[in-house]
Amino acid sequence: MKGILKLNQCDVTVNPALGSHDPSMMWDPVTEMYYSYSTDVYMPEMGLSDKIGIPVRSSRDLIHFQYEGTVLSQEASDEGRDNGKFPPTVNFWAPYVEYVQGEYRMYYSATKAFGSSESRIWLAVAKQPTGPFENRGIVMDTWGTDDTLPNAIDAHIIWDGSRCYLVYGSFFGGIYIKELDGSTGMPLDGDSKTLGICISRKSKDPVIDGPEGAAVIYVPETDYFYLFQSYGWLGDTYDIRVGRSKEVTGPYLDMQGRSLVEEAMGVKLANSYRFHGTKPHAAEGHGWSWDGFRGPGHGVPFYDPKTGQYFFVHHVRDGAAINCHYDEKEKRNSYGVHYLMIRPMFFIKDWPVLGPEPYTGETFEPVSPKEVKGSWEILTLDEESNDIKISGEYLLDSESKYLNDGKLYTCWDFENEKTTVAVTGFDNSGIAYWGKFMYS
Repeated sequence: MKGILKLNQCDVTVNPALGSHDPSMMWDPVTEMYYSYSTDVYMPEMGLSDKIGIPVRSSRDLIHFQYEGTVLSQEASDEGRDNGKFPPTVNFWAPYVEYVQGEYRMYYSATKAFGSSESRIWLAVAKQPTGPFENRGIVMDTWGTDDTLPNAIDAHIIWDGSRCYLVYGSFFGGIYIKELDGSTGMPLDGDSKTLGICISRKSKDPVIDGPEGAAVIYVPETDYFYLFQSYGWLGDTYDIRVGRSKEVTGPYLDMQGRSLVEEAMGVKLANSYRFHGTKPHAAEGHGWSWDGFRGPGHGVPFYDPKTGQYFFVHHVRDGAAINCHYDEKEKRNSYGVHYLMIRPMFFIKDWPVLGPEPYTGETFEPVSPKEVKGSWEILTLDEESNDIKISGEYLLDSESKYLNDGKLYTCWDFENEKTTVAVTGFDNSGIAYWGKFMYS
């Protein structure tokens, strides 16, 4: 079996990628294991029947994972759910975990209700990566605020030398960054109501919803901080975008030098798509048929110290018609089954690009365009529409705009279960693209 991802297999004990939503990723130097924590999503019919409390998946190689259950203690869960006179929080959202100063710190969100901007980000700590995690306190609190201010949700941590920062926010007032006390992980000024600095916010007349699911990483090789975020509806229009800055607190800009605060959404790196697939890795039966992936997004950039490779870890939805229902109220499609996906990430002219296929242990040795002359499937991740992108056939040569400094490498073709050559990069207009060589 190549990698962790298998579609139409709805048992988390044999398909650990199932049900992962808003995933994070951590390399633990103590156990020398990878751990991916995610939003509470429980579907008894799919084997996900744990109590509320942050699920975790573990791996030894970043390819094969195991579902481990939940990590919050009952006491911490009860405290985090307590909303006083209001109904208790239904589930916890978007955890981020790091190992620092001999302890595991988990930042997770509890919201008043789905879609509310009144939320809290808690810090819980543990001696083991699988818990139990006990609450240390509230790091960010937006209860009692209106929708013009940020939402205390979607926590991510970025260190700038010895200084620790919380990145957070979702829709509403935008994405903010706030300094923490690195020795405790709590607010530097002791105030959970201090907002910090806005580093991304939608325009006054937005085309699509967002931003949310933000994360920042510093890359020494380029000397830039990169802010990743998602725009769109959790269906066909959801995507992954990026801006960059020389300073952790911004300003974060796109390729045209436009600020992510009300001027631009960022450079699009991924959106809903469908490559041609003759044999996707999927369980047979149950009326399922391949129809691409929807809504890649809400992920984290991740540097793997074992391989020295950068990755982007996110969730993605199975686009098969059997998993789709049309929301009459919202007038848009929703997809009910989602998975953990891990993509390689490369840098071209100091901008990140994502690999078109899930990671299965590739070493990413470069391939010369001269070795793969012929027809290619190309997906152009343009802004002309937010609908699903479908691959087209192109004849590529060394002069093609789709090989303009693109990264070519040998990988596993998920949609056709065979080895192929993939390419990712930006065309001459600065638009990201993905491609696969079409072997006869």
